[in-house]
Amino acid sequence: MKFSSVQEYFNWLYKLERFTMKYDLSNITALCNALGNPHKKFRSIHIAGTNGKGATASFISSILSELGLKAGLFTSPHILNFNERIRINGNCISNQYITDFLDNNYSLIKKIKPSFFEVNTAMAFKYFADKKVDAAVIECGLGGRLDSTNIINPDATVITQIDLDHMQWLGNTLFKIANEKLGIIKPGVKVIVSDNNKSLKKLFIKKIGIKNLIYLNDIKPVKLLQIRNSNLIFDYLQSEDKTIKLTAPLPAEYQSINAAAAIKAAEVFLAKNEINLSSTAVKRGIMNIKINTGYFGRMEFTEHNDKRFVLDVSHNPHGIKNAVKAIKKSGFKPDAVIFGLMEDKDHTASLKELLLLSRNYIFTKPDYNRSLEPGVLYTAAKKIKPGLNYMLDENLSGAIKIAEKTGYKNIAVMGSFFMVSDALKAMGFKKLPGKFTP
Repeated sequence: MKFSSVQEYFNWLYKLERFTMKYDLSNITALCNALGNPHKKFRSIHIAGTNGKGATASFISSILSELGLKAGLFTSPHILNFNERIRINGNCISNQYITDFLDNNYSLIKKIKPSFFEVNTAMAFKYFADKKVDAAVIECGLGGRLDSTNIINPDATVITQIDLDHMQWLGNTLFKIANEKLGIIKPGVKVIVSDNNKSLKKLFIKKIGIKNLIYLNDIKPVKLLQIRNSNLIFDYLQSEDKTIKLTAPLPAEYQSINAAAAIKAAEVFLAKNEINLSSTAVKRGIMNIKINTGYFGRMEFTEHNDKRFVLDVSHNPHGIKNAVKAIKKSGFKPDAVIFGLMEDKDHTASLKELLLLSRNYIFTKPDYNRSLEPGVLYTAAKKIKPGLNYMLDENLSGAIKIAEKTGYKNIAVMGSFFMVSDALKAMGFKKLPGKFTP
């Protein structure tokens, strides 16, 4: 079947998303078998976790790019354009490749009835194989054990910070969720763990084994120096007798741990492929993460109508806690916070962290069918901290207008990728900064 435009394809693709999903590997296995098993035609690094996956994946891809490798990167979700999910050295997959993939596999997709993410995963694997990437950095979508990315056999694996999220699928305790995330580990493959929940360490040792576990909380490879001009400056312990100073264009302390996990993963991957990792590539890879990968939406500052905004996609209690801490340390003092969440998130725990950031809050929802009604946030916030100023609007554009008309100069927009996406659209952005060519 031929589609007249890429938008028609996207409209069809989005309808594949389902909420009673078949949570196993049968669909992705069938898709990839029919496509010639493209996931077996490139080397890879696999990443699971609750928070920090996107940053860690992007740091790895950036470092590999600085070495001159053709580095694929598969992340989710996107912010403005679907194409952001699948990239090689920062350049997004083209509309032409997407429409060709659909035209060639429409009957197959209708027969298997995969989910939106399963189609995306198969397309990413085929794209990386067709383009003959030297390495592909693959971020899990949901969980790990039964995530559709979990048919790859990587050269290195990363487990980032684990928190309570997607509990309807992964379990209602950290232990259960961690167990699902650890489902991506493969025999003999080294696993870098950047999670610092001490209660989970025994599980990591049991599941991974001492021989293959690189536990960052024991190594303590980073030492924060300062945050200056929206840059994070820190020392990285490259070896017992060598420390290098790194600068990341991401003004949040927690990014130093994501960077350290990325460097370790790159070291493991490159050693397995007999490639040396230079200090220069590490320095440039960390500094050029935005240029090399288009990484966006975490502590992102921008201006609109003479107002200053900070945008952040954090969407669970741990992520919001870190974001609030980072915003405070940056010196940015929000006059108001525009906030919205998806309905499956722990909004009460998230609000307890968020309500430490400002005195004024505008609750809203992004234009997405799983959005939590802002009235739920409003009611919960009044119970948690009744002395603050709370407002409501049914959409992001209206919330921004309220903030601007009220005279607020510094505004934070937080709660999800969808919140940041709608905020950018409301401010007139058509694409993200960086090498994006959808």
